Amino acid sequence: MKKIIYPLVLLGISVAIPGAYADDSIAAEEGSSRLEFRRTDAETAHILLRSRPQEPQAVPVPKFVVKSSNNKFIMTIGGMINPILGYDIGNNLYKQAGAGISFVTSAIPVPAQKGHKGDFYINPINGSVDLQVVGLAGTPDEISGYVKAGTDGITSSLVLQRAYVSWRNITAGMKLTLFQDAYACQPPTIDPEGPSGCVSNVAYEIGYTSPSYNGFRFAAAVDMPSFYSSKGYYRGKDYPEFDGVQVTDYADAEQLVPDIPLWVEYSRSQWNRIRLSGIIRNFAYRDLVADKTRHMVGWGVMLSGNLNPVKPLIFYLQLAYGKGIGNYLQDIAGKPLSFIPDDSRPGRMTASPMMGANVGVTYNVNSRLQFNAMFSESRIWHVGAYADNLPEAQNYKYALYGAVNCFYNITPYLQWGIEYLWGHRQTWNIGGAHDSRIQTQLAFTF
Repeated sequence: MKKIIYPLVLLGISVAIPGAYADDSIAAEEGSSRLEFRRTDAETAHILLRSRPQEPQAVPVPKFVVKSSNNKFIMTIGGMINPILGYDIGNNLYKQAGAGISFVTSAIPVPAQKGHKGDFYINPINGSVDLQVVGLAGTPDEISGYVKAGTDGITSSLVLQRAYVSWRNITAGMKLTLFQDAYACQPPTIDPEGPSGCVSNVAYEIGYTSPSYNGFRFAAAVDMPSFYSSKGYYRGKDYPEFDGVQVTDYADAEQLVPDIPLWVEYSRSQWNRIRLSGIIRNFAYRDLVADKTRHMVGWGVMLSGNLNPVKPLIFYLQLAYGKGIGNYLQDIAGKPLSFIPDDSRPGRMTASPMMGANVGVTYNVNSRLQFNAMFSESRIWHVGAYADNLPEAQNYKYALYGAVNCFYNITPYLQWGIEYLWGHRQTWNIGGAHDSRIQTQLAFTF
């Protein structure tokens, strides 16, 4: 990680030359074009936005850039510092592993423990920094590289969050999966996690997105597969042994086939659009009863979009359903529930059906003041007998998530927000529990 952070810091120092703001530019000859340090204008911002991530919690376009006078070369460093103060009521979700300032409904303790039904916190370590370079801007061969590193809101360690290259409508690297519809997933939240049923997953991906043809676009990609499925081998609750053969804790199988997400979309404008997405997965595992490698198919479909009937009002909708897509669903990712033992056939596994649904609304009072509300559900079926034998943290049936918030832009650099969150987690055999959270932020972007 030091190899990432040190160049960013050194680059930031190199452009922050004393007296730079006096002329609003620092120029050096580079062939027939000059390199300048300038405030980001509308044309430059448009070029940068073409290859910046469009997703919740994205770093806004930085306020300053280093660029050539003809805009063929652009380089920028940006980031966000976002301290959050909050209070959990009903549970101590903030203290749970993997949660912290992220309102992870699947991590809500069940049942809530006496003496641990509330928690106050101040979290100053929610931040990120990014670097973007665009070459040959405005030409058919425009190429862009983007890198982002940030904290997880739990420790102060920086981790790589995004790293990809974009060229001629092809994007390759570490990014949000193409299966996710970032515009429709949710309105903005202070909560870094977001709705429980949102389709959201960072993948190692190579993908293509077409230009718009009278409002129609399509996209397809290949993702490096990752499965939370008992490491790819059978773990039947009733069959630690079968006919004297050990069938647990043995060997997994290599995944040789990529996940394939794709979508088609019609858009009248940025916030009046509809998209149909799909994903196909192949899961390889060892059948240790038959002593052979088997394959099975997982799949998912999603309908998503936005509606903007009047300028201040935006609606969000996403409905996803599939089998074996757990690590693409916000709340189920990380749990060994996508592919589970088929107890009726020792040695075999089966794909679990699951779904994620989100609805949301944004009302922009003016350029400074915004209100948002959303509701979400994630649910999984037919894993009860298996989940009963998992650790309590992985016993999951469904979760509900609700949020309302308000954001006010004090300056172009500083945003204040306040938010109320409510979540409920239900298990298969030990009941359910809820948590409420009130929190506020003061986000500084640069």
